[in-house]
Amino acid sequence: MPMRDNSVDTLRLERRITIVLVLNFLIVIGAGHGIACLAMIEAFWFPYVNTEYFTFKIFTSYDNSLGAACLFSLVGQVLLILALIVKRMRLIIRVIMAGCFFLFIGFMYLTHEMLRGDAVAFVSFITGSPFLITSSILLFKLKKMPD
Repeated sequence: MPMRDNSVDTLRLERRITIVLVLNFLIVIGAGHGIACLAMIEAFWFPYVNTEYFTFKIFTSYDNSLGAACLFSLVGQVLLILALIVKRMRLIIRVIMAGCFFLFIGFMYLTHEMLRGDAVAFVSFITGSPFLITSSILLFKLKKMPD
């Protein structure tokens, strides 16, 4: 069996992480009377978080779950960016898995109201579907990575 070049595997992994991050940044969120990408909401909305509407309750309205969704997504994004910096493959794999877990939780907070017929949550789900697919592929490819 031919030896695989670890630098090629690492480069492919970094590319996949970058794609997952970009697709997560581009998830469309309906906020107020307009829409914005998740990255814009995280950057501009966090300083103005109103603790009256911030909750970790899973079965709350779409607007009230935006804070938790942004927080979980931000933690996941920071972990994936950290995975780009770390050099040990075993640690990279663990950090990627944790980052994707937080991103999935944030995505769930964004889309849970879709089951009740909320159109804004449905838009978030449709625009987040490429993220969901690519992050699932990333996690699947991690299983095949050498330690």
